[in-house]
Amino acid sequence: MESSSQAAQLLADEIARKIQNKIQTQQYAPGERLTVRRLCEEFGTSETPVKQALNQLVTTGLVVSIPKCGMRVREFSFDEMKENWEARLMIELYCAASAVEAARRDDGFVARVQALLEEANEAYRNCIGSFTKENFNLLQVPDRNLHTQLVTCCQNRQIIEMYNRLNAHACMFVGYEFHSRESLEGVIQQHTQMVDQLLLCDLEGLRKAIRTHIYSTIRIYRAVQSRL
Repeated sequence: MESSSQAAQLLADEIARKIQNKIQTQQYAPGERLTVRRLCEEFGTSETPVKQALNQLVTTGLVVSIPKCGMRVREFSFDEMKENWEARLMIELYCAASAVEAARRDDGFVARVQALLEEANEAYRNCIGSFTKENFNLLQVPDRNLHTQLVTCCQNRQIIEMYNRLNAHACMFVGYEFHSRESLEGVIQQHTQMVDQLLLCDLEGLRKAIRTHIYSTIRIYRAVQSRL
């Protein structure tokens, strides 16, 4: 049987998923205030699991806590996303050496990376086949898992925590307005190139592939941003 604490956590997790879905589908607008009372009424629950859910979403970067203003849906500007991507690039380039070393000596690591690549590519192929907001939002987790696997090779807790705190993948859902089937094909090729260079233990090739991937994303968003 589940304990009361486990049941409470499961309820908070469920509410967090519902709020996340509403943010990612723009049912809650960027900058919109999220009051505990309103969410309690909407989800028919007490304050505690709602507060826990909101705190989870603050951690993931989808909700911000503003002193004296409460909780609001995070607004993602191009400049902010660009800064996050550049910080993420710096960390991934640094961790590339550790990833190559792991590929040289750890067959288990190689198998995990190959499996994560296939999961990511499958999600991207599904989205290309049916380019919907729902399918696009499903890209976030496999994309993040692939990149995070490379970062964790550094085995430096401070660097890994720094990478996680960036929440650089939290804004991925915004990309539905910027990407196309063609650009998603490009992401598949870029991810595959990254892993190919990693398995070849080519450090400079891996770093070049990472740069190409991140800067390609920045160019896609900048090009659309300039037309708005």
